[in-house]
Amino acid sequence: MDRREVGGRLIYLPADSSASSEAFLDDVLVGWRRAQITQNFRASTADRRIKLIHRMVDFVGSPPWQWSPHDADEFFAHLRGVRNLSHATIRAYQSDVRLFLEYATNPVYEWNENCGRLFGTVFSQVITEFNRATHVQTNDTQDKRRPFTKAELQQFFDLADLEPERILNSGRKGALAAWRDAVAFKVLYGWGLRAGEGRQLQLVDCSRNARAPGFGEWGLLRIRHGKAMRGSPG
Repeated sequence: MDRREVGGRLIYLPADSSASSEAFLDDVLVGWRRAQITQNFRASTADRRIKLIHRMVDFVGSPPWQWSPHDADEFFAHLRGVRNLSHATIRAYQSDVRLFLEYATNPVYEWNENCGRLFGTVFSQVITEFNRATHVQTNDTQDKRRPFTKAELQQFFDLADLEPERILNSGRKGALAAWRDAVAFKVLYGWGLRAGEGRQLQLVDCSRNARAPGFGEWGLLRIRHGKAMRGSPG
């Protein structure tokens, strides 16, 4: 496969088909990885997605520009029915494949133009509204995992409050850490914070809230660090 840059555009010229197919796919995946890094996705996220594309190529037995929705159905049915992957994992994998094909079919990158010249076919989207896994419920966690009831929450916070006193009475160290944990639990629950957000809180993040003057200097909590970003684990 011969690559030439013409007027700032990368043009691929046909050569040995078997060798050019693998090389062309590698170029597309390298380009997709760069695009993801540019969008502030983590390198580990980009690499995981690329690994999934290779996995699907091996299963289907053909490159992505020859895939059809039927191929996607068989691949994900295998992962769900044979490999027994969770519904949430299947949905995440389908999103990865969809993102890859959105990139490959984007005319800005000219992959389809070169693909048609090389192989006589082009990339197309195989993850559609008809075969994409949807949210079966508002919470994808397993049935045995559930939120606390109000009574259970109260018991949990009561136990956290008693723990510093228990440690002090036992004569052991750790009462201050237990008190810190009790406060942290209440802050996380009260403001609905992620673990990363709560971990990076500082006293300066608390301030007066004009709508709730009764709380004094603790009526408002500003989150400056730890916010989830696209591509991050949250």
